[in-house]
Amino acid sequence: MQKFNKIKQVLAIVVIAAASYLTVAIAVKYHRLKGPASILSDLPKNIDLSLKKVHYTNTKDGTLQWDLLAQKVDYFNDSGVIRFTQAEMVLFGSGGPEKYTLVADTADYLKKTGDVKLAGNITATNAAGMTFSTGHLQFDSARSLVSTDDQVRLVDASLSVEGRGMELSLDTKKLRVLHNVTAVIQTRKK
Repeated sequence: MQKFNKIKQVLAIVVIAAASYLTVAIAVKYHRLKGPASILSDLPKNIDLSLKKVHYTNTKDGTLQWDLLAQKVDYFNDSGVIRFTQAEMVLFGSGGPEKYTLVADTADYLKKTGDVKLAGNITATNAAGMTFSTGHLQFDSARSLVSTDDQVRLVDASLSVEGRGMELSLDTKKLRVLHNVTAVIQTRKK
């Protein structure tokens, strides 16, 4: 009988020790969690909403106009701007399956107009292999027009064009380099 009482005492001590350990572990973990106030204090004061890894799609009259993937999105309610950081934007023209993929450091979507302003290390490609690069770019939603007044460089198969300013109509698929144009055409060797 004494042996049975000793086993009960040992089990009681083990149960009390385990319960104490769990209580301390939960208290330590809960104490380390940030409260809502400390999480909000980490955000800049002018940002109303911040999200990570976002896929944003825009349609116009039931037709897909563009898709945007970003590592981070900040929503500024006062100015009506949604800023996408490390953005990849895919633009679709209304005249067929042609699409253009633009990669930029940031893309600002202006809610009022539906326009998008891209900035920083912009590169763009299409399915045909044409690429261009520039420092900043604007997509005019109403006119389906991509434009810049910055320096631009285009490369397409055997053609390389550099200049200042560019306009690309997604509907007509016409591209114009506006000023100080230099073009190099490589001919095939026979």
